[in-house]
Amino acid sequence: MKIQKYIVTALLVFSTFGSASADTVEHQFYKGSKAFQQMKQLAGNWEGTVDMGKGPQKITASYRVTSAGSALVETIFGGTPNEMVTIYHDDKNQRLGLTHYCGLNNQPKMVLISEKENSLEFDLARDAPIDAAHEPHMHALTLTFAGKDEMQQHWTQFAQGEKKKVVMIAFKRVL
Repeated sequence: MKIQKYIVTALLVFSTFGSASADTVEHQFYKGSKAFQQMKQLAGNWEGTVDMGKGPQKITASYRVTSAGSALVETIFGGTPNEMVTIYHDDKNQRLGLTHYCGLNNQPKMVLISEKENSLEFDLARDAPIDAAHEPHMHALTLTFAGKDEMQQHWTQFAQGEKKKVVMIAFKRVL
């Protein structure tokens, strides 16, 4: 009798939860902070130029909104050994931040420190998993928007606790 009860209970649980697929799970779409809403408008494909010390080279970027609108995934140098990903997201207080999965083999975390009509400025978070005094890392990022189809990124790299260089990337949306 006990075994039959367990089987019936298991069948009821499976029929209730086991048949739900990813298609039937609904999440509320996340709107986010004003700065995050501005970032989500980047969704799509971009091309540009960057000078990493060897002269200008072409670069591509893609932006994709994911996780019910709560994250924006940026991929640069996509499909190459130099591919890097940055994920932009609001924290629990709707303060925009990012985690950059870097070719320097670390993951600096940054927070928004300045928000203007056409620019967003990020700096290394206090709780970033970086030894900022010794480890080479991207320390800051400024995004400057020129309308909806052009932007510049200025990535500031630190090494040994000091500013080493600023890498500027000029992007145009691919229509």
